[in-house]
This record gives sequence, C-alpha cells and structure tokens, in this order.
Amino acid sequence: MNAARLTEMEITIKNNLEEIYSLEHEILRQVEEAGYEENSSFAIRLALDEALVNAYKHGNAENPNKSLRIRYEIDEKKIDIEIEDEGAGFDQSQLMDPRSDERLKETSGRGIFLIRQFMSKTLFNEYGNLIRFVYEKKDHQNTNPHGLTQWKTGQVDVLELDPILVDKDPTIVLESILYLLKEDSRGVVLDLKFLDRIDSCLLGLLVAATREAESRGKHLVNVRLQPEVDRIIEATSLNVVLKTFADLTRGIEFIGASKSSDSN
Repeated sequence: MNAARLTEMEITIKNNLEEIYSLEHEILRQVEEAGYEENSSFAIRLALDEALVNAYKHGNAENPNKSLRIRYEIDEKKIDIEIEDEGAGFDQSQLMDPRSDERLKETSGRGIFLIRQFMSKTLFNEYGNLIRFVYEKKDHQNTNPHGLTQWKTGQVDVLELDPILVDKDPTIVLESILYLLKEDSRGVVLDLKFLDRIDSCLLGLLVAATREAESRGKHLVNVRLQPEVDRIIEATSLNVVLKTFADLTRGIEFIGASKSSDSN
C-alpha cells in the first residue's frame, strides 16, 4: 500500500438512514484526520450526502431489504468514493441542467449537478446504479492574506470564494483578483461553487475586476455557479459582461488557450 494512503475500505450496509449517516460520519472523520481544510470537507460532505441519499431513496426506493455497497480511499492528496445500490439504475446522460429555465422549479437532478460541481471527477457505470466521485487536493493550493483559497495550474490562477468571508467584506474579492493579475499568468478563474446567492455589491466588484483584467490583456472567468447565482447574473443581463463556464476545467482551458496581449 502506498505510504501516503491513510484509508482504503469497502463495506456493505443495509438500506436505512441510521447506517447511512453513521458511515457518512465515519468517512468525514477520516477526511478530517487526513488534513483536509474546511472548504474541502464541506465539498466532500455535500457530495457524499447527496450520493448516499440518492442511492437510498431513488436507487433502492427506500427498501430496507436492499443494501448499499461503498468503497472509499482517502490519502493526503485525493479522496475516491464509490457508491453502488441495487436499483435498476438510470441514464445519467439524459439529466438536464437544473439551471435551465424549465428546470428551475424542479428539485430532481440537483444532487448529481452539485456533485459534479464540487468534485474533480464524477463517473457512472453503464447501468447508472453506481457513482464514483473523486476529490483531488491541488498541489500548489494556499490561502491568501484575506483567507481565500487560491492555487495555480500552468499560467492560470484559480481563486475560490468563501461566502462567509465575502459577506463580511466583499472588497476582498476585487483585491485578491487584482493581486493575481499582477502575477505572470494569463488570467484568473473565479470558483463560485460555495456561493448560493449574490448581491449587487459583489456583482459590481466582479464587473470592475473583469474590465480591469481586460485592460491588462488578461482574462477573468467565473465557474461552477449555483443556480440562483446564475439566474441573477442572467436576469441583470450581466451574462454579456461576465464570462461563465459550468465546470472548472473548461474555464481553465479557455484561459490557457487564449492569447494574452502581455505575451505579444
């Protein structure tokens, strides 16, 4: 076994909420012991809870005679979780984006959408009764002076917004972006996955940051928007100013493939 690996486990439990939440609590305890910070633990807890409840409720149809199989690996760099139910499965390719106008009032499908937003990888088997999701810790991840998590991949900087810190002082968003724009990067990816709402103050700061990035020949893109945030940006017509992408990878690839005027 790799020395960096802390836990590797496969377990089968009964399809009841008591056993589900007991296992979830144990996995999250091990995640904490592995040294993952609060935002990472939140993302893993959300994905784990959504996947387990989906398997219990939709996969096994709350049938106490059925079982759930869970396999997980936790090390200092990555968390890999696999959950399989005894249901008939579903065609995950047919899932619609819950942010679309026709789905805003519906609740089904939001769980898988959130898992995809928060995890590095999300996979299903061919039957749709097994989900595997992976959370990868970033090699160059650190916390800036304002307490916001940031990391770098190639010539692209990624900045994660913490809703608690942003609520206390929204100006830290602009200050953090401007600092990163001074660096030798093509631009900044702003990860909004933790924000479930956005106000006019923060919107104004994002617009200002976007225009400043453009004036420097760099790019600022926003990724992994929650449905309400996405709706507000569209309702205020700021979707023509703020560039957004559904997932992190596409945002990084967009900036990486773009030409910066600084490099001309």
